[in-house]
Amino acid sequence: MPPEPISTPTETRVRLKDGSYAVLTLADVAVAALHTPEDEKYDVLAVVGGKNVPALVLARNALNGQDPWNTNVAEMALHDLGFNILVRRRFDNATGEPVRLTREQINDSSI
Repeated sequence: MPPEPISTPTETRVRLKDGSYAVLTLADVAVAALHTPEDEKYDVLAVVGGKNVPALVLARNALNGQDPWNTNVAEMALHDLGFNILVRRRFDNATGEPVRLTREQINDSSI
């Protein structure tokens, strides 16, 4: 018996910076991707239509300028809608070891 097809939702809820929630739809993301340029300076990218676009910027554009709570919220929402997510891993040039941020550095970061 063939496996059941996995259905991808057409919308998901996203927590916003102001603490409220908004609905992010697959259609809104597709339209936003047309107007969101690729940008390699970001560390979390979503693959949409063959383009690698910043997940946070894409989610913000799809939400008509409303800011997701953080990059992880944007990443998870896009993943829920079926998009592949690419995350860049940073390495220390001197030691060759992966960079590990302290909790304080993570909490104080902004993008």
